[in-house]
Amino acid sequence: MLKGFDSEVFDSQAVFRNLLLAMANPGTIAAPDIHLSCPDRLAPGAGALLLTLLDFETVLWSDLDPETPEIKWVHFHTGTRLTPAPDRAGFALFTDSEKLMDPGRFNPGTAASPDLSTTLVIQTRGLDQDQKLRLTGPGIEKEAFIHYAGIPPEFWENRAIMNQAYPAGIDMILVHASRITALPRTTKVAVC
Repeated sequence: MLKGFDSEVFDSQAVFRNLLLAMANPGTIAAPDIHLSCPDRLAPGAGALLLTLLDFETVLWSDLDPETPEIKWVHFHTGTRLTPAPDRAGFALFTDSEKLMDPGRFNPGTAASPDLSTTLVIQTRGLDQDQKLRLTGPGIEKEAFIHYAGIPPEFWENRAIMNQAYPAGIDMILVHASRITALPRTTKVAVC
């Protein structure tokens, strides 16, 4: 079994600080300065996020089989519980953007309890500030642009429909290698 963080406290704090920066400033690319060896199909950025955010009380859904080395590694280091039902997960991990499903299959929370929603962690095939998606909303002065390689336009259309029920909705953290960005449910995404 591959080890987790070198320093569980300091590394998780660094990842969390970078995640807060990315959530507060949608479209910003953050790169926590940590070194983490993950099983093959798990990007270091996604692995670091999961080690930081998951524990024995959280429920994870993934596009990977529960018996894969990646999921066993996550479970070993976090104690998280797994679910086969997307709408019952607190977090969802997509290691392959081609396997993305309609975000409407996940729990958007409710107006009274938006915190019960699923947060998606999506590994992309690339991440840059190209003008493929236009972002607007809180934390963005006027507009920002970003490109997540491998994510089809219809996924963004489905997310936009789902997030019209604010404060219910889906928050997303997108990863490529060790770099992360975040799209809170308040961020509007338009395909350019």
